[in-house]
Amino acid sequence: MGAVIGLRLARRHPGRLALLVAHEPAIPGLLPDAERLSTHRELDEMRLVFQRDGWLAGVRRIGELLGIDPARQETEPGARLAPSDASREADFRFFVEHDALTMRNAELTADDLTALKNGPVRIVPGAGLTTPRTVFDYRCAEELSAGLGAGLVHFPGGHNGNITHPKGFAEVLRGLL
Repeated sequence: MGAVIGLRLARRHPGRLALLVAHEPAIPGLLPDAERLSTHRELDEMRLVFQRDGWLAGVRRIGELLGIDPARQETEPGARLAPSDASREADFRFFVEHDALTMRNAELTADDLTALKNGPVRIVPGAGLTTPRTVFDYRCAEELSAGLGAGLVHFPGGHNGNITHPKGFAEVLRGLL
């Protein structure tokens, strides 16, 4: 959601920032029509799974949509993943009920892309090295990169590489900053 918020900020208030690293911006509106509609269906289905089967089932489903497989997730030495226990339920509930709706409806028009490309904010599209190239958040990063005419920077790990590979992620980020 940080990339979604950051892109809105860069578009509406460009004087507020100089650089935005937009890591896997979950903006289905960046995708071609068929992909966008498919992503909308997937996000709607994720919310239905959450409501029908509970938060853990919803977590698994969003993980599938974002290409995160906890059973095969690699981490750098020393990385600590948060457990999927009841302490995370409130955060995930908020995500599903609020953030996921915002994400589902997020748009970035051709005019927005042109304004961002020509604006004062340096925007660096980013994606995880291990994020499957077919999942929507990676595809959004590719489309943002193409729309801005900017290279796509790859970070260690996948969608949540900042958690699974914090040192490597920080190293790439530090280089960009």
